Amino acid sequence: MRQGGSWIVEIHNDHINSFSGVMLVLEELIGMSAADGRQMAEDIDSDGHADLTPLPQVEAERLVAAFQVRGLNAKLRKARHA
Repeated sequence: MRQGGSWIVEIHNDHINSFSGVMLVLEELIGMSAADGRQMAEDIDSDGHADLTPLPQVEAERLVAAFQVRGLNAKLRKARHA
């Protein structure tokens, strides 16, 4: 399997975590503002998921694990290059 490159962290909707809980995790892990966290939580709720900006593989893997430890449903997707 080819490693490295850019990876996208997908955060998926669930019926367990509240908007405020998702916002808190986004603030804690990536320093997202409350307003941006609320918007992302709304996107997750309405679209079923939201994507973070592409990250290097190791950072993306670390972030997915941190989201999962905090109870959020997150996974990785290889970023496509145009």
